[in-house]
Amino acid sequence: MKVELRRYAAGAVAAGALAAVGVVALPAGTSDFVPVTYGLTEAPEQIVPATVSPTRPARVVSTTIDSDGRPVVTVTEATSKKAAVKLVKKAQEAENAVGVEVDAPVHALGIPSGSDTYRSQQWDFTKMNVANAWQRSTGSGVTVAVIDSGVDAAHPDLAANTLSGYDAIADKAGVSTDGNGHGTHVAGTIAAVTGNGVGVSAVAPDVKILPVKVLDASGSGYMSDTAEGIVWAADHGAQVINMSLGSTAKVTAVSNAVAYARSKGVTVVAAAGNSRTSGSPTSYPAADEGVIGVAATDAGDRYASYSNAGSYVDVAAPGSGIISTYPTALGMYANLGGTSMASPHVAAAAALLKSYRSSLTPDQIESLLEKSAVDLGAAGFDNDYGYGRIDAAAALAAAGSSTTTAPTTAPTTQAPTTAPTTAPTTKAPAPTPTKTTPAPVVLTPVITANVSSKDVSYGSSTVTTFTVKAGGKAFAKKAVQVCVAEGGAGFACTDTVTTASGTVAVSQKATAAFQLQLKVAESATNTAATSATVSYRVKATVSAVRGLKGSMTVTITGFAGQNVQVQQLVGAVWTDVSSFVAQAAKTQVTGLTVKQKYRVVVPETEGILGATSGTVTV
Repeated sequence: MKVELRRYAAGAVAAGALAAVGVVALPAGTSDFVPVTYGLTEAPEQIVPATVSPTRPARVVSTTIDSDGRPVVTVTEATSKKAAVKLVKKAQEAENAVGVEVDAPVHALGIPSGSDTYRSQQWDFTKMNVANAWQRSTGSGVTVAVIDSGVDAAHPDLAANTLSGYDAIADKAGVSTDGNGHGTHVAGTIAAVTGNGVGVSAVAPDVKILPVKVLDASGSGYMSDTAEGIVWAADHGAQVINMSLGSTAKVTAVSNAVAYARSKGVTVVAAAGNSRTSGSPTSYPAADEGVIGVAATDAGDRYASYSNAGSYVDVAAPGSGIISTYPTALGMYANLGGTSMASPHVAAAAALLKSYRSSLTPDQIESLLEKSAVDLGAAGFDNDYGYGRIDAAAALAAAGSSTTTAPTTAPTTQAPTTAPTTAPTTKAPAPTPTKTTPAPVVLTPVITANVSSKDVSYGSSTVTTFTVKAGGKAFAKKAVQVCVAEGGAGFACTDTVTTASGTVAVSQKATAAFQLQLKVAESATNTAATSATVSYRVKATVSAVRGLKGSMTVTITGFAGQNVQVQQLVGAVWTDVSSFVAQAAKTQVTGLTVKQKYRVVVPETEGILGATSGTVTV
């Protein structure tokens, strides 16, 4: 979104005002582009978060259709709840409104791990049959958009294949940079310069990378910027889009952007998520209609321990221990794992297919990848691997099996949730009244929450407010159950009663990732109901500072008792040199080589997000 508008909004904070953060017009697509609608009939108070303040502003995302049939996404901020409600109401009443919702955070889906050495360690190439695939296609003539944290366009292993890109956070086009490293790693898997004697090889070495920045240096961002990035990429030559990022909240603006891109013939690929130990909460945009959702596998062709399972997983690809490019300032090459690393393998394979047969549609490309995949797990489709782990050479062979018949489309899986649509209804003639005994009215409770997903700091206190209505009225003074699942365990439920306004406030201290649900039991006057799952991820921190000669002091919160890796920058690769068990207090790491660069890497645990310290020269 536009920097100058954000500054204006910040200046209005003291007055509790609201200001436009940014507006982006999504150019017209084809007749196949049909936007979904959402949030137009809910009460504004149900859409707005329970807490809105200058330090916790509400970002309201609204979508309208202009006179040319183009969707226009607007993001506005409010620093008071009253102002936020006003924003939502105004957006709902706007002419040709399509959707109104609160923006959601989105995150890179990579997991830090130790480093290995270059091409000989690229086990993923052998597993995917990449060398044989190159006999038919190397991706020439195809552009793949990497919607991520940016790409280090000056990297010696990427510069020749990287185009000028776009920064959706700052709303400006130009040469791409990457302060995080995640996007550069993804880009290298797809299109690192291959055969130059430098660094790593790529799955599709002749592809051009179109970098689109939607994540900041911490690897975090907003779904509204993701929607903008998708549309920009589709309008600037991308034939394939890769999104190694995810949010547990579905945002209609992103769903519409995906539909728009597909209407222009763009194949869209996204990581399935890394929260298997937390119950595999549905991850978007991977679960959006038309997106190829990608799970991660390891070198043994097993699903990765972190890889989400779900009906939206279409295929799997190598994702654990993947070495690829990294920003020059951060070490040039790194070994990472996650569904973030699996997704670009599939995007690159899609590019190989598009280069081989330019007439292939997104559905045909997905079908070829699915029907040629190596079936793993249960026979046929399953939630762990989708249709199986992809084989690039087999997919190309399938594309070349016939020159006259388009590939048969494999069965598609429906996204777990879709925005509600309203179909026209017709009235049948009224029958002649007869005397009957009225049946008892059975109401269906509707449960909403003030938050769908959120990242919070370790040790912080959270309050989640559920609101229950039935027949349009507050479900007041009724028995319900609050269910909590913490650290990957199952849900444990306790009984409580709604307030006079039909609400239930749930307080929880954040010491591990947790999920919440509210349940209403069936009775003579109402059906049973369960809320959507509210997911919280817990962020811990790790910092390192130079200590006495040959030492550094490490401070960690949220990881007590966990094994922590100390890495040294050797040449251009971060290498594990030692480890220690994290303590609640500061830890002194000694025995380090003077004038060498070190960092501390804490792997993601079942309940706490992983973290990496800054670089320290001892």
